Amino acid sequence: MSRAADEQLQAAEKFARPAYRWLGERRLVKNLQGREITNVAGGIGFRVYNYGYEKRLRIRLLVERQDGASECYLTDCYYCGEWEKDWEKWQTHRLPLFPFESCHGPAVRISFSYTVGDGARILPSAHGYHFATLQDFHKGYLEVNRLEARHVEEAIIFPDAGRLGTALQKINRENQLAGIKPYFTRGNIQRWEHPVHEIHRCIDRVIEQTRKQPYRPHHIHLAMFDFDNEHIANHLIYAYENGVDVECIGDWAQVSPMNDSEHIARMRRVGIPVYGVVRNTPGVPADGIASMHTKFIVFDGEVVHSSSYNLHFHLWGGNWENALFCYSRDFAQLYEGIYGAIRDGHVPVVRINPEERYNLYYSFGTYLARDERFGPQDAIITEIDRARQSILVCMFSLSYLRGKSMFTGRETDVVSALIAARDRGVRVQIILNGMIARVGPIPEPWDWNKELERPLSDPVRQLREAWMEVVCVYYPWSIYSPVHHKFAVFDEKVVITESYNWYEASTQSDEVLSVLRDRRIAREFMEEAALILRTFRCVTG
Repeated sequence: MSRAADEQLQAAEKFARPAYRWLGERRLVKNLQGREITNVAGGIGFRVYNYGYEKRLRIRLLVERQDGASECYLTDCYYCGEWEKDWEKWQTHRLPLFPFESCHGPAVRISFSYTVGDGARILPSAHGYHFATLQDFHKGYLEVNRLEARHVEEAIIFPDAGRLGTALQKINRENQLAGIKPYFTRGNIQRWEHPVHEIHRCIDRVIEQTRKQPYRPHHIHLAMFDFDNEHIANHLIYAYENGVDVECIGDWAQVSPMNDSEHIARMRRVGIPVYGVVRNTPGVPADGIASMHTKFIVFDGEVVHSSSYNLHFHLWGGNWENALFCYSRDFAQLYEGIYGAIRDGHVPVVRINPEERYNLYYSFGTYLARDERFGPQDAIITEIDRARQSILVCMFSLSYLRGKSMFTGRETDVVSALIAARDRGVRVQIILNGMIARVGPIPEPWDWNKELERPLSDPVRQLREAWMEVVCVYYPWSIYSPVHHKFAVFDEKVVITESYNWYEASTQSDEVLSVLRDRRIAREFMEEAALILRTFRCVTG
């Protein structure tokens, strides 16, 4: 490492220093397999120099386990007071501390490093710092004087927003939407058109390119809420063992002992990095459902897969969902920018025109339209306000998500915007997951009377009371519903889709949302909605 680079590397410690750490209460929680495991509250505090308004401080928590595997979690710190002149106190209490039970055995040692950032760059800490050992968790407290450091070498990351803007402009200038192919699961993983088969084909293509061009790096980057799938795990391990750089990001609860998954454990054991992003407080359900909820894979900078589904078809193969496969380096570059933002904590800044053929939004990105911030929730409200003939919504769930319309300049929520669209003469059809559209205890799968007696959620009730066309979809044979889509079609020519649910938690979660102006793509999504209405039990009253 050059001296200049080493001096820059030291800058993280110049801007922020670990100051304290703590362990809190011990509690038993149930993991996704229904087993009770031990969760310990805890946190880390920093002394941070007040170097600017756009400060960001992110922790990388490394949990070294008994079998030699390591778990890595990414969590952001928050401002919590003044320290002294020019210095502030920042901390996090969102640490996934599960010291005893795991597929990898108990935790041997827990340490952390961190990054500081502003609008231009991300600087990693020059050292990693001790947090706790297994003995500390047995004692129930931490020794005050044991915050020692060890050297860590990491690359300095400089986000290149200009390249993202150039890729977006090129997509629109060359009308690359012809390179996008929608796929639909339709509840049957055996169908040859099922998107999981294209995922495997893309992994094979990267392996083939690695064999043909061993002199250059090849990679697969996966950022998905839940990827606990045996066949995908086997294929990614095979790719890794054949020279492909494989890296995965998931929601912390899906890649921690909260999901006791042997498939993800095997990926870690062979050396595949698996990061868990923390957006809520482990062990505290009242903290909300914010999560790392994106569902995309970038294959070698050439192809992107992005979907409404998670890769757990072995568990929920009956869901009806959708995916976009984008065959273009420019699309791949946009998603790589989001992948880097999720992993490293920087905020991509891109200038956009909301009326272009294509725009891609990340919930924590900064998108400037006419020098004003314009987020995914604003894009949803804008398209609802722009519609003149028809709006078709097919959604797992919706609530009072708020945004500002670029078209009218007003701020409103999606429920009010849909009702207003109907009032101005637009036909609005809303297809929802029937079981999620209702609240209260869920009855037995065959008990239709009790299911239909459950009250509708407030937003769905408001839509119904406004005489909106709302269809609640169920399987014909049970009260469960196959609908996990997150798409809308406007005037039969504009599609909004990907991981973004139309409710408030999406603004606090890692999400992606695409707006595509293409009649071919719109027609395929409309056909999907029509097929759902022909196939399943639909309740309109």
